[in-house]
Amino acid sequence: MCMKSLAASLIVAASVAGTVQAQTTEGRELARLAFQSVDANGDGYLSLTEEQEFGANVFVSMDYDDNAVISWDEYKTWDFGFSNVAEDSDRGDRYNTALKILFDLWDRNDDQLLTAGEQQRAMTADFFQADEDRDGRLSEKEFLRHSIINIAFRAALRTDND
Repeated sequence: MCMKSLAASLIVAASVAGTVQAQTTEGRELARLAFQSVDANGDGYLSLTEEQEFGANVFVSMDYDDNAVISWDEYKTWDFGFSNVAEDSDRGDRYNTALKILFDLWDRNDDQLLTAGEQQRAMTADFFQADEDRDGRLSEKEFLRHSIINIAFRAALRTDND
C-alpha cells in the first residue's frame, strides 16, 4: 500500500471517529479504532512522537501535487470523512467554516499555504493543549475531547447548539 493511501486511511478513520463519536455508537467504535491506529506502540496512549508521525502522514496525504506545501484548495478538498456527516445533518456550511478556521490557525504566516513546519508546530501545540493531566501523553479521552480538530468538527456538527 502506498504511503499516501495508508496515511489517508488512517487519517480519515481518526477524523471521522473523533467527531462522530458523540453522535452515534458506530462513531464511538470508530473513534476507538482510530485512536488505536495512531497509537503505534499500542500502549493505550499517544506520545508526542506518535502524534508527530501521524501529522507527517497527514501532510503527505494532503499534498496532492507533492510540492511540500498544502494550499487551501488541497486542504479543503481532502476529505477528513466529515463531509458526509455534515451534509447528512445539514451542517455543510458549519463544517466548511470549521475547516477554514483550522487552516487559518495552522497557517501562522497567513500566506494561504501550510508548510510541514507550520503543521508540526500546530499539532505539537494541540498535543500539549489536549494533555489535560499534563503527563506528556494523551489518553483516548483527552485526544477525543480536547484535540482542536475534534473540538472544531464536533462543534460544527452538533445539533444541540443551534
